[in-house]
Amino acid sequence: MPSATSASGTSRRAAALAGLIGIAAGGCLAAEESADEAARAAGLLAAPELLAFEASGTWPATAPGGAPFARGWIDARVANRRHHKRVLAEVVAPHPAGFAHTLHPMAYEGELGGGMERWGTDTLELFGGDGAGPVMARLRLQHDADGDGVDEMVVTPWRRIAGVGDAAAPPDERWLATDSPIAPDGAPLDVVFAPFQDPGETMIAAIDDVIARQRAAPGERHTLHAAVFNVTDDQLIDRLIEAHRTGVDVRVVFDGRKLRPWYEWYRGDDRLIGAGVPVLGAFRPGGAMHDKLVILDGRRMATGSFNWEPGARHENHEALFTSGEPTLVTAYAERFTALAGGPLTARTAAADPSAAVSVSFAPDEAPQRILGRLIDGATRSIHVAMFTCKDVAYDDTSLFQRLATARRRGVDVQIILDHGIHEASEYRGVISEDDPSDEWLEAQGIHVVRADNTRSPHASMHHKLAVIDGEVVVAGAFNWYFDAAYRNDEDQLVVRDRALAARVTGELAALIREYDPAWNPDAWPRVKVTFAVHDSRTQWGDTVAIAGELSELGAWSPAAALALDGASWPVWTGTVDLPAGSHLRWKAITRKADGSTSWEPGADRTTIVPTAGDTTVVRIDAR
Repeated sequence: MPSATSASGTSRRAAALAGLIGIAAGGCLAAEESADEAARAAGLLAAPELLAFEASGTWPATAPGGAPFARGWIDARVANRRHHKRVLAEVVAPHPAGFAHTLHPMAYEGELGGGMERWGTDTLELFGGDGAGPVMARLRLQHDADGDGVDEMVVTPWRRIAGVGDAAAPPDERWLATDSPIAPDGAPLDVVFAPFQDPGETMIAAIDDVIARQRAAPGERHTLHAAVFNVTDDQLIDRLIEAHRTGVDVRVVFDGRKLRPWYEWYRGDDRLIGAGVPVLGAFRPGGAMHDKLVILDGRRMATGSFNWEPGARHENHEALFTSGEPTLVTAYAERFTALAGGPLTARTAAADPSAAVSVSFAPDEAPQRILGRLIDGATRSIHVAMFTCKDVAYDDTSLFQRLATARRRGVDVQIILDHGIHEASEYRGVISEDDPSDEWLEAQGIHVVRADNTRSPHASMHHKLAVIDGEVVVAGAFNWYFDAAYRNDEDQLVVRDRALAARVTGELAALIREYDPAWNPDAWPRVKVTFAVHDSRTQWGDTVAIAGELSELGAWSPAAALALDGASWPVWTGTVDLPAGSHLRWKAITRKADGSTSWEPGADRTTIVPTAGDTTVVRIDAR
């Protein structure tokens, strides 16, 4: 049932009524309404007896550096036609880069009588700027407008709620039609791990593919829909702008707080807004729009821990999963539609963790419950790499309690945490105290590894991964803590695939090897890898070896490198056992008869150790 009127609603209304900036009640500041012809033509214009503005107002706030800033609130009149309601406030306001387009969930605040309820939000952030003008708003309500049993989002006309200038609806109504197309191409699920690989290159190639299809068929609708928490990488921003200018239907949703002009480190929004790319800032009371999901022309989806940032590409430990599998493309396309202000519908698929592929979204689909069931079903191992791992309680249990229970029944539980999150540390000027979660896990007999990524001052172990019994992979953006479960927009992907599980296990093994002094290579599945180097330049007395970053290849020491056998000269061969799925950087070297060492020229070679098979042969030609 709806909750009582919120304290926040009372406080913001009192502030506005005190005359701090102004109030628009019954139309005081918003006497002029801009007719929304697009909504009317689409049959989505809400009748006043169904949805209407009740009141709105603003009050001054303090912004760092004195940036123009105010907070605002909106109340709505909503007909009590159904028990579960979804009401949103959509706002377009001046911003230093142009105009900021934002979306705000509204909450029940009490009865108004006559079958009407008061719903409200006080999350508006108004930034002003050189292009100051009217602050425009409209309301959205999920409703079966045409009686066909399928919900749409009906909207009120745009109205001015603050600011100066003539009231006018935004010229671009791209966010009115929020649908993301669904046309999966069936491409298998794949994963890229940073920093060994560059997820940014994967995304750039995917965006370029959409641009090429748009150029080849300029009259068709091609789409690039992304909901990504952080977007700061200039190369990826350049591609979004290029796609937009090519005619691709580009829409970008990110956490609304990133629109704040005083976020000096975050300028992706400014560039996109300035280029005219449709950007929507999603505000979540007490939480964040934390997804990192992308829909590419309705053909493929992408998810994982990977934000569109340079550090995420080259410094952090990150994962980017891509797929054209129909179940996944459909789920993520529908979720983007909801994030962009479209209808949100219940899905039974989210409740079935036994499916070959499934996905659940927070907060409405409770990923923690699905994860708890997977932990309960583990019989051999639970291997985790989790950026923020601080437990999630639900009902009379929690994820940590279930992990402890699994450990007591003999399951091998190992968890890799980010050192900066769980130990006392400083991050971008913020000092955090030691978090006791990791110590509690260790007290339960769980092996904990604290990954202290020192590739840069802000580098992190940012994964959100788990492998259960070597068969089930859990991925997505979902961290294990309260906000992720109950306040944020998040996703959790569950895949039952042994080959993918082995690939992710190799990534976890690489992390433990890097950050755990007690690394035990025998505890991980291993594969025989044979190197075959064709080098006819070698002379009598020379030897060829493989030097690489792993200890099995000498940790880059020529003296300890893997020596190859020249019995089949000019082909030199040698075999070594390596952890399945692990990352390998290496080069061939020639140890001359005179004692000197000659390294193979060029960049390091990179290999991902296969996850199956008795022996894998890596061949190179050094002639």
